Amino acid sequence: MKLLQKIKKDLARDRKTLKALSFRQKIRFITDYYRGYAFVFICLCLAGLFVGEAWMQTRRETVLEGFFTNDEENLYPAGSITRDFSAFLGLSSNQQVIFDDSLYVLPGSSVDYHTASHGKIMAYVSARELDFLVTTRELAEYYGKVFPLLDLEQFLPDRLMALLEDHLTYIQDSDGMTRPKALSLEGSRFEKGAALSSDDPHYLIVLSYTDHQEAMIRFLEYAFEDSLAAGP
Repeated sequence: MKLLQKIKKDLARDRKTLKALSFRQKIRFITDYYRGYAFVFICLCLAGLFVGEAWMQTRRETVLEGFFTNDEENLYPAGSITRDFSAFLGLSSNQQVIFDDSLYVLPGSSVDYHTASHGKIMAYVSARELDFLVTTRELAEYYGKVFPLLDLEQFLPDRLMALLEDHLTYIQDSDGMTRPKALSLEGSRFEKGAALSSDDPHYLIVLSYTDHQEAMIRFLEYAFEDSLAAGP
């Protein structure tokens, strides 16, 4: 209450001062004496926007969540894919897909960025929030021994299976069995015609606990849309 009274008193005093000043002097007075208030007001507005955005995120239904790692050629720009795939699905304002292309993992590395990326993947899988991972073959094989993955031969519907059968990649799982649990994205909209720094394309693996299987199938239809349109 004392603070409000002080502010009111200061404003009343400043109004009297302003009446005696020219227009240019009024502008200079306001600029000089209300700079601090303006800064606080802007900070409060920004904080409000941040809190509002965070609140809106919690209100949205996440339709699909995926990470793209070790993307040195920038084939998987998360922002663009998020916009395009959201339009492809025809999402409403209270639905969202969440993709992240900022991760780079190097097994055995002690570099902070590598360990932080690996830690984020592990944390999201532990929380059962990550639906799929697009990464190198080396990392697909590495995570295949650690994470529970879908058998893609059993997961893919007939039409996709007919198209992508040659893209299925057998890797060893946590049970020591070799199964088709990775999918080469060579020929997908992301890598088709791209000049890669290596001959090895990226691979997609799907976490077996995902509740978003239909959205996952739609993502594969989006990734290979041109091939599906061309037909057998």
